[in-house]
Amino acid sequence: MPFNLKTIIDYFFISLFNRLNSYDSNIRRKREIEVEGKKPSIKDVAKKAEVSTATVSNVMNASRFVKEETKLKVLKAMEELNYRPSTVAKSLKGKDTKIIGLIIPIRQNDTSADFFISLANGIESVLNTKGYRLVISNSHENINNELEQIDMYNTQFTDYMDGLIIAPTSQNGKNVNELSYLQYPVVYVDRKPSVQNKVDTIYTNNYQITYEAIQLMVQKGRKRIAFISGPIDVSSTIERFQAYKDVLKDNQVPFDEKITYVGESLFESGYELTQKVLDQEIDGLVIVNNTMSMGAYKSFKEKKVSVPKQISFLSYDDFQWMSLTEPPITTIKQPAFEMGQAAAALMLEKLENLSKDPVEICIDSTLVIRGSL
Repeated sequence: MPFNLKTIIDYFFISLFNRLNSYDSNIRRKREIEVEGKKPSIKDVAKKAEVSTATVSNVMNASRFVKEETKLKVLKAMEELNYRPSTVAKSLKGKDTKIIGLIIPIRQNDTSADFFISLANGIESVLNTKGYRLVISNSHENINNELEQIDMYNTQFTDYMDGLIIAPTSQNGKNVNELSYLQYPVVYVDRKPSVQNKVDTIYTNNYQITYEAIQLMVQKGRKRIAFISGPIDVSSTIERFQAYKDVLKDNQVPFDEKITYVGESLFESGYELTQKVLDQEIDGLVIVNNTMSMGAYKSFKEKKVSVPKQISFLSYDDFQWMSLTEPPITTIKQPAFEMGQAAAALMLEKLENLSKDPVEICIDSTLVIRGSL
């Protein structure tokens, strides 16, 4: 069957966004409910007491030490607003709910959703064997959305959840700080948080496998290797870019910013940036984002670029279409399903032993060599 981009996009929307839209509606309603005459929320209490929502939660649950003066301010605000914590949540206190949350970062029209769908399936396959259910929310690769969701888990749903698995959106540390207030285990997956202390993390060998792949391009005689990526703001893309620069340095190949482009993780961005870089007399191209690689392939066809005769091409993630092109595309295959399984297994271990020391587990990606090198 010939490669059909529309089929992939349709699959993306059907398999994921329909599951997430209801959650986004709840977030919008949450923003709207803070109007006069509505039932007061924990945010209203926090605002009136001039404290964080996490502090209000700690006062209600007696889960962390809070200064007596602060505690009185919170209790006074609750009384004045006639705020009453959910009786359902209170009844669940101390009981296993068998619910694990998952926050994933997928932009609209980003076909890397396939990676996170596979990741979620891996998580679910393990949790189901122990009677756990998975609740998925989407940060849309937006730190503010992510912080809002973490706040929701930390306040309104703290007694409904047994644990949270998250692929964080940012390296700025705000999300990690907010997650530290959660009263249940947290496991990071795919992206390593920017923290000094070790935290429970499942990741893949982004640096090593990218270095190995680009080194192979150099060994084949490529000296003008361009690099295209989406935003370089999470550990996975940071490590891939560093590997690219290190390969060039180790082989005495000059680093040239003119053939290094950072765009959006979208088909259109991949197409436009490839159009630009093809005017720079390159003999190799690395794109560390599968969605952008589709745009690059279209650009190759339009400009009648011969791959690999003129340009050696390396991509990321082993989508089916990559094996159907001519020539088939060499790519780095990430073990999304296996990473999900490992994240779920680690979460279950933490639930069995909350004092277990944090661990970092690396699941190796593989280089799938095809005709584009």
